Amino acid sequence: MAKGRKFDSYRKISLKRDDVTPFMQGFLLTVVIAFLFYRHIAGLLAGILVIPFWLKLKNEEKQAEILAKKSLEFKEYMMLIVAGLQTGYSLERAVKQSEDELKKLFPEGSVILPYIRIMNQKISMNIQLEQAFDEFAKAIGLEEAISLSEIIGFAKRSGGDYSKNIRDTALKIEENLSIKQEIETITTEKRLELKVMCVMPMGILAYISLTSKSFIAPLYGNLVGAGVMTACLIGYGCFMMLGRKIIDIKV
Repeated sequence: MAKGRKFDSYRKISLKRDDVTPFMQGFLLTVVIAFLFYRHIAGLLAGILVIPFWLKLKNEEKQAEILAKKSLEFKEYMMLIVAGLQTGYSLERAVKQSEDELKKLFPEGSVILPYIRIMNQKISMNIQLEQAFDEFAKAIGLEEAISLSEIIGFAKRSGGDYSKNIRDTALKIEENLSIKQEIETITTEKRLELKVMCVMPMGILAYISLTSKSFIAPLYGNLVGAGVMTACLIGYGCFMMLGRKIIDIKV
């Protein structure tokens, strides 16, 4: 197989139609910013500048969600392989059998099952397991999968009781993934709190606009007020990014 074509079959999995929801949300946010911060149609220009910022945030959230799903599913898949090896299956059979078991655990919406299916198809076409697993690991983009792939390649080349080496490595990787998932669970509440805190300033501004228009009237219709509101908007965005950085714990 040509080197440049190794991942063609995996790339097809990622070729999905872009979701327009974040863009629509960004447009709505633009309108809200124009009204709350500027009360002028020209405020849409400032709001439009927020759209790339918003799309970046939503893309990061989406990628983090996909990565979390991949980690969870890969951990389960890896432990199914370990269970197969402990039963006495060969590595090839354990890898194949684990695909069927993973389907039962994630019957719908699985992230890595399409990748596993392609890997097993390659193995059935007499491609070496270590090569197929290496391509699979790189395609899903998980460090843990790549580490396991390297161990599988080394174990298969060195011979001996490679099943034990693979089991031991898989258990260590499983422990690391479990720690990551535990941290994710702990920070979930904080992420929700951050979202509420990010919405509150706009909520407060909207409340004041509706109940005490005269209180903030000097901020609209003049350059000084527009400058103040622009500075507040920039600070608002910076604090949002800072909050996300604080709760983004890497393991």
